[in-house]
Amino acid sequence: MKTIKCSQIGGENCTFEVTAETMEEAKGKFSEHAKVAHAEMVAAATPESTKKWNEMFEKTWAAAGTDTPAASAE
Repeated sequence: MKTIKCSQIGGENCTFEVTAETMEEAKGKFSEHAKVAHAEMVAAATPESTKKWNEMFEKTWAAAGTDTPAASAE
């Protein structure tokens, strides 16, 4: 599992974050979030800006560390 914050991928001061197993799962969750929270950015997107965002997202995903599961209390 990896966690990425919206602010890491262009969401300015947005505190929304996604934890996902795969990059595709994370992109889907961010897509749904952006449609609501960043509708103006989505509406202004061009093919070029979308390509740049995807490249940035893929680099951010690759660089994100794997979340360590919390130790279970026994």
